Amino acid sequence: MQRTTDPTNRRSGPRRARTVSALIAAGALAFTACSADVADGPQSATGTDPSTDPFQSTDPTQSTDPTQPDDGNDDAPSRVDDDPERRAKVALQRFDGCDTFLDYVHTEGAERVGAYGFDNERYWFEDERVFMDDEMSTTDALDEEAMEDDGDAADAAESAPVPASAEPESEGDRTAAAGDDGSDTFSETNVQVEGVDEPDIVKTDGQRILAITGNRLVYVDIDDEGRAGERRGSVTLADENDGTYVHGQELLMSGDRAFVIANIEGGVVAPGRAETVTTTTVAEDGDAETQFVDEPLPSQPFPSEFFRQPRTVVIEIDLTNPDDLRIANSLTVDGRYVSARSIGDTARLVVSTSPSDLGFLFPSGPGSEDRAAEANRELVRETTLEDWVPTYTLANDDGSSEEGALVSCDGIHAPAEFAGFDMLSVLTLPMDDSLGSPAATTSVMATGDTVYSSEDRMYISTNEWIPPTMDDEQRSGWEETYQTGIHRFALPAGEAAEYEASGTVDGHLLNQFSMHDQDGTFFVATTTGTPWSSDQSESQIVSMQANGDRLEQIGLVGGIGKGEQIFSVRYVRDTAYVVTFRQTDPFYVVDLSAPTDMVVRGELKIPGVSTYLHPISDRLVLGVGQEGTDDGRLTGSKVTLFDVSDPADPRELDVWTLPNSNSDAEFDHRAFLWWAPTSTAVLPLVSWNDQFAGAVVLNITEDGITEQGRVTHIEADDRARTDCRELTAEEVPDESVGELFWIVQEPGISVGLCDADDEGSIDPVNCDIVAAADFQNLYWLEGAEQFPVSLEGVDRIEVCFDAGFAGYEQRIVRTMVIGDQLWTLSPSTLQANDLATLDRTTIIDL
Repeated sequence: MQRTTDPTNRRSGPRRARTVSALIAAGALAFTACSADVADGPQSATGTDPSTDPFQSTDPTQSTDPTQPDDGNDDAPSRVDDDPERRAKVALQRFDGCDTFLDYVHTEGAERVGAYGFDNERYWFEDERVFMDDEMSTTDALDEEAMEDDGDAADAAESAPVPASAEPESEGDRTAAAGDDGSDTFSETNVQVEGVDEPDIVKTDGQRILAITGNRLVYVDIDDEGRAGERRGSVTLADENDGTYVHGQELLMSGDRAFVIANIEGGVVAPGRAETVTTTTVAEDGDAETQFVDEPLPSQPFPSEFFRQPRTVVIEIDLTNPDDLRIANSLTVDGRYVSARSIGDTARLVVSTSPSDLGFLFPSGPGSEDRAAEANRELVRETTLEDWVPTYTLANDDGSSEEGALVSCDGIHAPAEFAGFDMLSVLTLPMDDSLGSPAATTSVMATGDTVYSSEDRMYISTNEWIPPTMDDEQRSGWEETYQTGIHRFALPAGEAAEYEASGTVDGHLLNQFSMHDQDGTFFVATTTGTPWSSDQSESQIVSMQANGDRLEQIGLVGGIGKGEQIFSVRYVRDTAYVVTFRQTDPFYVVDLSAPTDMVVRGELKIPGVSTYLHPISDRLVLGVGQEGTDDGRLTGSKVTLFDVSDPADPRELDVWTLPNSNSDAEFDHRAFLWWAPTSTAVLPLVSWNDQFAGAVVLNITEDGITEQGRVTHIEADDRARTDCRELTAEEVPDESVGELFWIVQEPGISVGLCDADDEGSIDPVNCDIVAAADFQNLYWLEGAEQFPVSLEGVDRIEVCFDAGFAGYEQRIVRTMVIGDQLWTLSPSTLQANDLATLDRTTIIDL
């Protein structure tokens, strides 16, 4: 599909300007008079007569009517808590063409749009660019002139040129353990499933390191022994001078190509046209008075430069000449980047696209809501494919470009029960060739953020649609029965993802580690209720199998962590390890060997919480998280070694803790490194107590955890030093002392209590120096007696900001092993340390 569109905003065409002008010309009085006569438009796909159902079943041999009997297959899996209505409402159906797709969005959109758009959130504006509470009218001459002008604008836009855009195996889903991936010479990205790569900010093949620092990709050559490196070329990934903001960059690598994926926000977009309208007000004597609005009403009340859709860009980098990296091609698609996976030389990219800015009109108050709602309904009925179907632009290295629809209408699916206007798309991109048009795309009309992939299947969880008209009582009931949709896609090698089946589970997922595929049986761990209201929650693991185009529940084990929420999950072969938390850290061992009869084998309750679990052998699991008190207060980093050799009696073998610290590995598994050849775990670490920013190296054996040492990119001389006594976080136990509590918790800030004879900080330029008697006034203390320690003999207090410690540019964010060297990455530096001694061997300025 090739087309030429407005180069400043492909999804904001001139049709809306004509529509809004016509609506304004019709006048709000007409809306009130005619609203009862407006046709209902196409029937909704939900509950329609089968003869008018705009959907076509993906599998024509499978009935989509839940009331129909099964096909007589006695081998079909039995189902626990069978609910035909629940199965029917999430089963995906495929549109058989663009006409049925448009009928669907017109009907569903007109039914659900309100005075404030699709979300129907009430916000009023005192501005002439909205429907006034007073009646509005306009002359026929203005109507004709406005429509004629918009027609000229449409012709101009349609003819505008398009610019060139510059671990141990665990079933078929193998749980990955870095260092156990077939290489004993270098580590790879710590991923969930072995053989399924995940994008990250750094990649290595043992001979080179590619790292994203800010808005650049840097190439570093590594020598044969891995002990030294040389910075070669770099390339700027995006030009942000046009007002765009590029963020979330991460990369995949294949041979002499790197593919950087990022989100793009904003951008300079030409404003829409404006129309002059009149308003009618009622004077005190009852006579109507016509008044002209001094400020014209734009055809799009909030021009599109304020609402530019987020986009996803895939940038292909040619690595052939390391000294001259260049952008070969780039692919930009409408929508927010969700996640990606690569298997072999094929990448799967998931994006989520909301409808384009439809130019909804908003009321200035409750009195004009009905008229605004009717105007918005008519606007929805006038929408075209360009308003709903995401588009792409491919910019080639020769300066040429092409653009078109990201997905064909028959590649779009929707749940039988409405699930939202967003569109989740799975793009298939070959990485062994140059970027081309995304011909292989499958889309689902639903909202979701969680992606799991094995080597041959991808699962995407989607969230339930929240009706905007739901009142508090209805919302409370809806939250108690909250469900998550699960959609399964086959991943044939080098071909488009193929939709296979859908189902629902009660509750919500934590993250990708909540899901697991083993030989076609799908397991998912959920916590009941919504992510934001789970006070009465409990957790469960559900097993599901595909029956035609339906993922049907065949087993459930519940009652896990009552009153708590899941904080981490890890599957290994036919076992699941689940951590829930509220005040303590229950660690559960769940037997999945019989999917129809799963059972909790063992439970261990300990203080704190593990937010990431990493299996390191058949009998040992590492937990990374936070230590905690008996009442649930978290106090600092914690690594726990669990002995799971007896599933009925899991034990805590050993712990390593560091008060007042945290690690990126607690929330990003890619920041964790497990190097099996030396039984070494490495975590990025920030310690507030001793002002350390770097990485901690732990040796793990069956006997316990030993800290081997720490690595940092901060020179000792860079750290702020003082001969004053420093106030510690332990001396400021709570918020009763006001701002001081937060000051001592902040990384890189020290509070020195200085005597008159103390020299103080060696770097006073980065310090606030305050007389002891005045400290409480400057830092919002009510009185000196509120200071947590005695100030007797204290001359002054120095609050120093340690740029060396607090500076983001020097904090280690990723670690990797090449040869016998531990390489660490911060935004400004790549460094190598001997893995055995931790002596520094190489520093490379990025």
